[in-house]
Amino acid sequence: MEQSSKKYFYVIAVLLVALSGMYLWKTFSEQDVQKKQEVQRQQLVEKYQKTITEKTRYFLRLATTPFVWAIRKEMLRENYEQINEYLLQFIKEPHIRRILVAKSDGTVVVATDKKLEGLMFSSLYPADFLEKNEMVITDEKNGDILIISPIMAFNNKLGIFLMVYESEKIAVE
Repeated sequence: MEQSSKKYFYVIAVLLVALSGMYLWKTFSEQDVQKKQEVQRQQLVEKYQKTITEKTRYFLRLATTPFVWAIRKEMLRENYEQINEYLLQFIKEPHIRRILVAKSDGTVVVATDKKLEGLMFSSLYPADFLEKNEMVITDEKNGDILIISPIMAFNNKLGIFLMVYESEKIAVE
């Protein structure tokens, strides 16, 4: 009887070791799969965030071009009240944080934030933005997108248009 109880004990011990091994293997393989899924998920989020940002930049460029033409037309007439109306309508759109128009001398003449009007552009943003002769779309440190566009007359520069757009972020849960 003692011989069979030893065999019984060994069989149970072997089964326990085998079950423990299977449990550990299953746990480690699940963790590995979860890590791979997390890496893939993060890569997808980054890919889609990049795509959203590129499309946003494209559409901002597309929308800004005719908007600047309208502002140009009113600047030539010195109709700053109409420019103010344009800006007030545009600022109502989601994600647009700030819009301003400065004359070529650097004076902010129209802004969605009225406290900025009359200030020098260079006290708010880098002065080299005033020298831009083509539209520039760049990122700010906080992730916002900055659109700078010259307002050109027939043979001279009337001023500069600047818009701050709050970039959309993919919510990851």
